[in-house]
Amino acid sequence: MIRFCARTIFALAFGLTLLGILTLSYVGKIEAADHPYHYVIMQSAFFVAGLCMMTLFYRLDYHLYLNKTFLWCLAIGMFLALLLIFVPGIGKTIAGSRRWIGLGPINVQPAEFVKLGAIIFISGYFGRIGPLVQRWELGFIIPLAYIGILLGLVLCQPDFGSTLILCGLCGLTLLTSGARFRRIAIPALLALVVVAALLLTNDNRRARLINEQEGENYQAKQSEIAFQNGGAWGVGLGRGIQKEHYLPECHTDFILAVIAEDLGLVATASVATAYFLILLCGCAIALRAPDRQGMALAIGAVTLICAQAFANIAVVTHIFPTKGLALPFLSYGGSSLLSSYAAIGVLLGVARTTSAAEDLPPPPGGRLISLT
Repeated sequence: MIRFCARTIFALAFGLTLLGILTLSYVGKIEAADHPYHYVIMQSAFFVAGLCMMTLFYRLDYHLYLNKTFLWCLAIGMFLALLLIFVPGIGKTIAGSRRWIGLGPINVQPAEFVKLGAIIFISGYFGRIGPLVQRWELGFIIPLAYIGILLGLVLCQPDFGSTLILCGLCGLTLLTSGARFRRIAIPALLALVVVAALLLTNDNRRARLINEQEGENYQAKQSEIAFQNGGAWGVGLGRGIQKEHYLPECHTDFILAVIAEDLGLVATASVATAYFLILLCGCAIALRAPDRQGMALAIGAVTLICAQAFANIAVVTHIFPTKGLALPFLSYGGSSLLSSYAAIGVLLGVARTTSAAEDLPPPPGGRLISLT
């Protein structure tokens, strides 16, 4: 059962990535200014790097995350990575947001890695303190103070989409790691109130929400046209016209609209089904995890992938207001692809440990309990 779920998750992620590279092969001929196959070459390189990162996390025993030195290094690393964005000459501002660190020709978005890093940190921290989670300062003040710092740095970029995703991931991981619900409910509500206040008190963001309600958002309208043009079976691979500078960011946030126009509703429904199957298999792995830390890691990793996927699909189909969230495995971008495959590696690592535990011989005088 666990091995089947792990193989299914890997196969679906692999297939979605190939579909994304195939789509970029003809979108890049229009979008890329320097080379028609720039996006394909870069995304293929990120794909190989992502497989290497996935293998690394798969081979690691996730109990190593309990190490005190590792937790300190991870906490400091995430803090510094988000802080470097605001350092002149290092951080890069694109489209009014300062979310990237420039490394030569490559732009790294630290928030994508911080999402997974926060899951690993919280699960490792609570796994390390064990029963001491019931103590007020250890099980509440310290983890929430650090999470608040991370959320504040992401919010200052500003990146409201990643802030909401990170807030939800941290809250879910806290609950599955053993934190009491009544302790984190009020801080979670306060965080949502702060984000809502910042959205409503900013003229540009408030106008975006109003435009969504009035149906005047340009990207959303062009995405709707792409879905209408595609119909059930699509106009043919590479034959859609919305990618020809009608639909902005069609190689990143709105790549699903390009697929919808070219391959139709059948293809987009298959993509949504693939993410749903990843969610089901991930939850199955989490429920069979040998300990609470493994369960928290698996739930956090699969939620990281699927929550972003369903949010992106909701934006592209004009259910949610337009927001810059990548579609895991499909959208162009090294940070998103690497972090997604790292999350897959963590998930498969939990599955590997679970399978090894289930394969152990029963103890003398007793049998192992099986949930199958």
